[in-house]
Amino acid sequence: MTGRPNQRDRSEQSRIWERALITGASAGIGEAFARLLADQGTDLVIVARRTDRLEALADELTARPNPIQVEILTADLSDRDDLDRVMTRLRTPAQPIDLLVNNAGFGTVGDFLDQDPGREATMIDVNIGAVHRLAHAAGSAMADRGGGGILNVSSIAGFTPSPKSATYGATKAFVTSFSEALAVELGPRGVVVSCLCPGLTRTEFQEKAEYRPSALPGFFWQSAEDVAAAGLAGLAAGRIRVVPGVHNRVATGLARTTPGGVVRRVSKLLARANGK
Repeated sequence: MTGRPNQRDRSEQSRIWERALITGASAGIGEAFARLLADQGTDLVIVARRTDRLEALADELTARPNPIQVEILTADLSDRDDLDRVMTRLRTPAQPIDLLVNNAGFGTVGDFLDQDPGREATMIDVNIGAVHRLAHAAGSAMADRGGGGILNVSSIAGFTPSPKSATYGATKAFVTSFSEALAVELGPRGVVVSCLCPGLTRTEFQEKAEYRPSALPGFFWQSAEDVAAAGLAGLAAGRIRVVPGVHNRVATGLARTTPGGVVRRVSKLLARANGK
C-alpha cells in the first residue's frame, strides 16, 4: 500500500489493506472488524487473550470459498511481555502489517472511590498504554515503508465527563486527542490515522462493565457490524474522526458547543437515569 487511501466505496477497501492486525478480535467490534476485512480479502493477525475464540474465528475465516491467511497471536495487552510480542509483530518486515486496528479495551462502572485501584490501573494500561505503544510500533514501520493505516477505537464517552465511568471516559478522551494529533503528524508520511468514536453498541462490553442502561430506547444502540463498517469506511475516506450514527453525531456536537457546567449536570442526570 502506498499513499493515502481516499476510496469511499467499502467494496474497494480490499484493494487497500493487504494484512491487518486487530486487537480485541475475539468478540464484539473487534470480531466484526475481522469478518469485514476478511470479506474484503485482507489477511489478518488477530490478537486477544482467549485462544479458543481466536482459533474458532480463524477456522471459520479460513474455511471460506476464498480463504485468507489468519495468524493467531494470544496476548494480554496489560502484560508488558505480551505487549512487546505484539509490537514486534507490527515491526516485522516479513508479511508486513499495513493496517492496525487498535480496538482492545474495557471499562468499569460505579463510583470512582469504590473501584479496585488495580483494575483501574489495568484499564489505563490497556486503553491508553497499549494503544500508545502499538501505534508507535505500527506508525514507525508504516512510515518507513511510505504508507499504512491506523484505526484507533475510542468512544463518545471521551467527549464529555463520565460520572460513574470516570477513568474509562478519561482513557477515551486520550485516545481521541492522541489519534487526531497522530493524523496530522503521520499524514505527510503516507500513514492515515482515524479515530472511531462509537456510542452504545451491542457487545459483551456492557455485561463485563456491569452497565445496565435501561432508560435508553433501542434506537440509541448500534450493532458491532455497523460500527466496524463505519470505521473502515471512514478510514478509507481519510476521515480523522468517525462518529457512527446520527444520534451520536448530534450528541457530540452539542457537547462541544454547550457550556461545561451544563454538560456536567446533564452527564450526572444521565448517569443516574441509566442505572450507573
